[in-house]
Amino acid sequence: MSGETAPEEQVVDEEFDPLRKIKGVDAKLAAVLRDCGYYSVESIAIEAPHILFERVGERAGFSLKKAEEICADARKRLKVQVLTLEELEAEEAKRQRISTGCRELDSILGGGVATGELTGVSGPYGVGKSELVFTVALNAFKQFNAGAWVIDTEGTTSARRLTQMAVAQGLPVEEVKRHIAYSRVIGTADLIATIEEGHKLVKKHGLKFIGVDTLVNPFRAEYPGREMLPERQYRINRCLRRLLDYARAFDLAVLVTNQVHAAPFAASMYETRPEILNPPTGGHVFSYAVNSHLYMNRTAKQAVYLAVLIDSSYMPRAEARYTITDKGISDAEKVKKG
Repeated sequence: MSGETAPEEQVVDEEFDPLRKIKGVDAKLAAVLRDCGYYSVESIAIEAPHILFERVGERAGFSLKKAEEICADARKRLKVQVLTLEELEAEEAKRQRISTGCRELDSILGGGVATGELTGVSGPYGVGKSELVFTVALNAFKQFNAGAWVIDTEGTTSARRLTQMAVAQGLPVEEVKRHIAYSRVIGTADLIATIEEGHKLVKKHGLKFIGVDTLVNPFRAEYPGREMLPERQYRINRCLRRLLDYARAFDLAVLVTNQVHAAPFAASMYETRPEILNPPTGGHVFSYAVNSHLYMNRTAKQAVYLAVLIDSSYMPRAEARYTITDKGISDAEKVKKG
């Protein structure tokens, strides 16, 4: 497809095309904007002009000046929405929850991994972060008969493991295989491009869940040292912002796993909080972006793990025990008794 050709399948009748309401947006430019993931006046209004230009490029005669003009006009057309607390409560009540596979874990999250939000999961290796992504992906299919998308930066996703989990849960394996999409990304540029283009997959497959395992990993490898920290954090924030846009725009759940690192200072001998002893990577950018932040860790008892909700915009700090079985993340009750 040449730079001047708009994707024909994206052309929408002007009467029903919200983008055509923006001054300076014709049918050709509207098609290009949709191809880049902008479907509404709001999606243009909240975008930074330079990022809009970076994503669209010079297709359909686009320019940075044009981006500035249409962003400004889109903002003027936004209606200021003021909700009463009662209306906000009703809106929040509409959010759906996807089970983690563990009742205790669901409980501290307010019922499971919520749609319309970002859920962050940090922890050391071998505590089940990837297993949680797989379990929630299967439960998205199980609960809603919907698709799930796993974005893997570490090469830990295994079709054999997902099939084993589906069989253990009594799910139709062949149908599950058709409902779960997988992207193996290599490097930060590939990750950013994959996420930026994700809106096409969301609409095509009717996704209810996106799991990124792990987001910060490639950035740690490609942006070492303090001198590269600002650029690294900007790019991490950009990925998180786009994922949050998808969660809100398409009412889907997004779970992003994260690594941890050793604290660069000596903690108090009385300090027991895991996020202080081994802080999550990604810094404040990651912590501010997620609505709920879980820290998964080991316990003294073999096969039993501990998840701590270290931060949430609406749930108190709490703990939940879980285990890992053939089904994925599961209740730890039987392990406790045994």
